[in-house]
Amino acid sequence: MTTRQPKPLLLWFDFSFSPQDRELRIISARHFHVEYSTRLDRAVEDAGQLAPDALCFEFDRPDEARLQTLQDVMRNHPQLPALLLTVEHSEALVVWAFRAGAWNVLVAPVTDAEFEANMQAIAQVAVQRRPLRLPRPPGADAPQNALAASVDERISRMQPALQYVRRHYGDKLNETEAATRCGMGRYAFSRNFHATFGMTFREYVMRARISEARRMLVEGGISVTEIAFATGFTDGSYFARMFKRYTGSLPSAYRARRPE
Repeated sequence: MTTRQPKPLLLWFDFSFSPQDRELRIISARHFHVEYSTRLDRAVEDAGQLAPDALCFEFDRPDEARLQTLQDVMRNHPQLPALLLTVEHSEALVVWAFRAGAWNVLVAPVTDAEFEANMQAIAQVAVQRRPLRLPRPPGADAPQNALAASVDERISRMQPALQYVRRHYGDKLNETEAATRCGMGRYAFSRNFHATFGMTFREYVMRARISEARRMLVEGGISVTEIAFATGFTDGSYFARMFKRYTGSLPSAYRARRPE
């Protein structure tokens, strides 16, 4: 019997403002065990404590604080392959990122095939653990023309609600609590959330939970029942119905057909 090697660990820094592309997370779980970090002030500490095999930095439009954090983490871990995901397309940003030591820079929207190829290549590098680069500090400041304008005000105002879902999708989520975190009443929050993202808050929560369940099923290691409870479902049958509604298959069938 062939023993399957454990997956390398990918530390994914999610510093985005808008809802994440969950499909990319599902793809990454085929090749890595994935841990997430969402706080700029803990990024260096998280990288040190978790000892990852690879890094991924996700931005909407990077500002000076986020680029400085990227630089600090990679300066402390120059041996790790680091992927940068961003919606900001500028030659100055790409040049700066490569000078900082990034393994690759992908500009959203990223096709599934392109991201899959990058994840597969990075996983191979991570497993081989060969030296990638020497620290090459790019300088104290990122080029000003690499820094994006402020994020859309509507998305920025909804960020506390997105963080609430991101950190507590396995718990009982309350729309009133989300509204309060955004400094709004529930009805104003409901209208603004739908106008900003084209879906209700409840729909967003359900999509987030199903996407996390898909990631866990692909990653493996725990049972379908455990995944249901871990993603906020208290009833296995309801989880199975919702999962099939959103994916077209039952959780057990989805896991059975996942790519090895």
